[in-house]
Parts: sequence; structure tokens; C-alpha cells
Amino acid sequence: MGDLPPNASLTARIEEQLAEAGLRVTVEASDGSLVLTGVVDTEEARQAASDIVAQTAPTANIDNQIDVETVLPTDIDDFAGSEPSAEMAESRQDIQAGGGETEPDFTDQAELRDPLAAAGAGGSEADDAVESGDEVYTPPIDPVVSTDAHGRAHVLGGFGSEGDVEVESSSDGRRGDEALADAVRRELAEDAATADLSIFVAVRNGVAHLRGQVPDLDDADNAEEVAARVPGIREVVEELDVSSV
Repeated sequence: MGDLPPNASLTARIEEQLAEAGLRVTVEASDGSLVLTGVVDTEEARQAASDIVAQTAPTANIDNQIDVETVLPTDIDDFAGSEPSAEMAESRQDIQAGGGETEPDFTDQAELRDPLAAAGAGGSEADDAVESGDEVYTPPIDPVVSTDAHGRAHVLGGFGSEGDVEVESSSDGRRGDEALADAVRRELAEDAATADLSIFVAVRNGVAHLRGQVPDLDDADNAEEVAARVPGIREVVEELDVSSV
């Protein structure tokens, strides 16, 4: 069986073996290769899927596109440090000795009585930030938090993160399908609008295929928009199942 090209019968048998091993992996035959997609808990499980396929079809080319699920700590103790980073005052006298106030009265603050003096986007004052062309403050966007290989939390990105998307090139300077798929997965994971979605990504000749289940149509549209902004993606084929429809 190992000498035969990948076919439906072979992929069905491999999927059955993967299911018996407790792996939720889909196997597809494409251009003489066996493409593996799905989500597993660990990198060891991802490698185990490749080993099972290699034993069943030893001569087949394996394209492992399985994602490793990242699970954030659910206990606040996992985020908290072991020791406090600042010394706390033990008494009122210690606070006063350090120049602090225990009952501030704010009498030294400038009092604002004229509402027109508070210039803003709708203000009529000459020094209105919008009218004068000064830079207007823009609040930060919500971050996406993930964990590294050591379980430490770190921020990835935010809503509508449209910075430069990096895609690794092969030795001939071209962007391969696997590099494009990795870039799409990374963008989906780092954008707050799609970070919580479980989406399988496969790229064929620059065409990105998105599969999986999402809560509503807005999520499907967001996923398609995020995937389309990756340089080198010629087209996005959205094959997502919408739960609310």
C-alpha cells in the first residue's frame, strides 16, 4: 500500500488510525502529498500524527499543517509573582515620614468653573487640539495575550493589527505555501478579532482555504479579512461553518 499514490481509501484509513490514537486530524490527498490539518494539545502529539502517517504510507510526502493549541493559565496564581515588587508602609506614621498623605483634601488643585475652558474635540476654544492640528490622543487597542514555551504570558497584538506581515521566503526568494499558511495562522492568532476562533488553514498555490466552525457571520468575515492581508495570498476561500446560521 505504501507504493500507491494517496487516495480516498488511504486517507480514510489513516484518519481512522489517528482517531484511534486520540488525535483530531483531517487527512487530504493533494498533488501527491498527504496534508494533515487539525488541532492537538502538544508538539509531541503533532509529531505522533506524522509518525502514524509515515508508518501507513512510508513513500508519501507528508505536509504537516497541524496546529498546537495554546492554553492560557486559568488560575490567577499562575500570573502573580511570588514576591511583592514594592515595600508597603506598615503605619500612618511611615506614610507621613515618607512625604505621603493619608487624607488628601485636594485644596491645592486648580478649580474649573467654566465648562468652555475644557477644550476638546467639540470645544470652541482657540487652543482646541483638533482645530490647532495638534496630535489627538488615541486610546490603545485591546491586546491579545498568549504564552511562550515556558508558560509565561506575553502580549501578541490587538484589534485590526495591520502592521507589516512577515512571510519567510525559500532559497529561491519565493514564498512557499507552507510559509504563507504559517503567516495566516499567526495573523489569525495575533488579531483580537480572530484570536479565539478555531480555524484550520491550508494554502495551495497562494490560495488560502479557511475551515472550521465560528459563532457568527462577522467572525467569518473577520477571518477572511485577516487572511487576505498576508502578502502572497492571491485569494481566500472561506469554507467556515457558522453556528448561528
